[in-house]
Amino acid sequence: MTSLYTLGLSYNHFGGAIPPSLFSSPKSFEYISLSRNAFEGSFSLASLANNSKLKVFDLRDNSHRLTLETGDAPHALSHQLIHFVLSNCIFDEPHGFVPSFLMQQQDLAVLELSYTNLGGQFPSWLLENNTKLRVFNLMDNSFSGNLNNLNSSLFNDEMQMIDVSSNSIEGELPSYFGSIFPRLEYLNMSRNSIKGNSFRGTLPLSFCKLELEYLDLSGNDLGPSMPSCVNASGITHLHLERINLRGPLPDFLHDASSMVTLDLRNNAFSGVIPSWLGSLSELRALLLAGNSFDGLIPEELCQLRSISMMDLSHNKFSGRIPSCFDKLAFGNYSQAPNGTFQMPRAPFLLPFNNYGEKIPMHIYLEMLVQASSPEEVEFTSKYRHESYTGLVLERMSGLDLSCNNLSGSIPLQVGYLGEIHSLNLSYNHLTGSIPVTFSNLDQIECLDLSHNSLSGEIPLQLIELYSLSTFSVAYNNLSGRTPEQNKQFGTFTRESYEGNPYLCGPPLGTCNSTEGSTLAPPPPPPPAEHQEDSFKIAFAWSFAGSYAVAFLGTVLFLCLSSHYRTLFFNFLYRHVPYFR
Repeated sequence: MTSLYTLGLSYNHFGGAIPPSLFSSPKSFEYISLSRNAFEGSFSLASLANNSKLKVFDLRDNSHRLTLETGDAPHALSHQLIHFVLSNCIFDEPHGFVPSFLMQQQDLAVLELSYTNLGGQFPSWLLENNTKLRVFNLMDNSFSGNLNNLNSSLFNDEMQMIDVSSNSIEGELPSYFGSIFPRLEYLNMSRNSIKGNSFRGTLPLSFCKLELEYLDLSGNDLGPSMPSCVNASGITHLHLERINLRGPLPDFLHDASSMVTLDLRNNAFSGVIPSWLGSLSELRALLLAGNSFDGLIPEELCQLRSISMMDLSHNKFSGRIPSCFDKLAFGNYSQAPNGTFQMPRAPFLLPFNNYGEKIPMHIYLEMLVQASSPEEVEFTSKYRHESYTGLVLERMSGLDLSCNNLSGSIPLQVGYLGEIHSLNLSYNHLTGSIPVTFSNLDQIECLDLSHNSLSGEIPLQLIELYSLSTFSVAYNNLSGRTPEQNKQFGTFTRESYEGNPYLCGPPLGTCNSTEGSTLAPPPPPPPAEHQEDSFKIAFAWSFAGSYAVAFLGTVLFLCLSSHYRTLFFNFLYRHVPYFR
């Protein structure tokens, strides 16, 4: 196989150990990809010694039971690689440090060491040694320290993607960060729920020089505001969750005409949502939960014709739900001008004509696609906080208005969101009945109307919602019978209906009334002012009636008793001058 240049075994189900014989004799391999399989055991990088022409080595996403032996790697990999990708595997380094053989590499364009249990001080030398790097991915490891030891004289106008998320990096970002990577398009410094970076301080002004398409700084302490000079005109995905931002929405977002994902959850934003937010016509995910926004939900949001996920929960919005929400896509891709959660274009990773003339184009394109991490959006559905990526994200749609101060009835138009998967209106002050139009929610999987003041009966037509798996109307003022316990409604327990004292039928108690009749709750109490006026009127009538009865009783008594009648008139003659 001395004339074989490409070995591509990715996207299979190969298991067991990687056969050493595969690399034992001299080879002319330039490209080796064993990614996305189920290899386990150990694999020595020294076995690549015979592949002196090797430029691309990809061993990502195997079983996480694969151990890489690096003992003889400095000698074996003395030639320069361009694309070196390892993830979901374990190095045999004693202290979990970055393998030392990488110190000899100076031509790397793509370096990924994600999910490899590496740690120690942040390896800034990787960036300084490889000034041609275009993709640098160390996500989900245990690197510590800060980025201030980056050489300020470093300059890499090739770098397009940096991902150091889910580490333990801390301190302030160096003021020159934006200057040393002027063509950076993708930057992820976020954390996850287990561990994360703890950058502090506001972003340096050099950030304003960057023309980013993807920015994720979630889980750091970068408040209370963002630099007003941030260039948002080309940003498509912006994640700033839980970074202690305060005040109104940043004005620089007004220019984010290409925005697809806007995630500002769990900050301390306040005030009303500006009307210009409705002009972000490409927006697919608007996530503003966990802030202190108040006032009405602006009808300008109905201009977001591409929206698929909108989370306004846990704020202080009041007033009615806009009736124009039926104009929004929420999964109806034929209605959305832009129907996909497109990521920034994959960086042009490899100069194809430098070494890859013999690599098939479809493999080269696969390398481009793999280099960009997929967009990830979190959304609460079915009482769980889920993360959606890839094709699942493309198909997910939901509206969450829970935990606000919304009032009035639910607009009938909400029932025409036929492609929506999740609808949560719980913990508000909504009144009126459940719209019969909800029977049109053909794709609904999660419907939560609990903890409101809804009244009337549950529309029987809801039993036709075959996709419904989570349902709650608990703690309202509903009456009548529960829907028949068949199809999807046969899976719902009493927790879905509890807190409605005038609701009966399985899985609640049996109805005592005749078949088809319903129990009606008592009328609601009148307002306090009306109660006070009614009390005054009742007291006046009661007093007048008592006075009349006493007067007539006295007259009747005097008419029937001559003795007391004589005494009464003698009393009047003596003490009342008018009768003398």
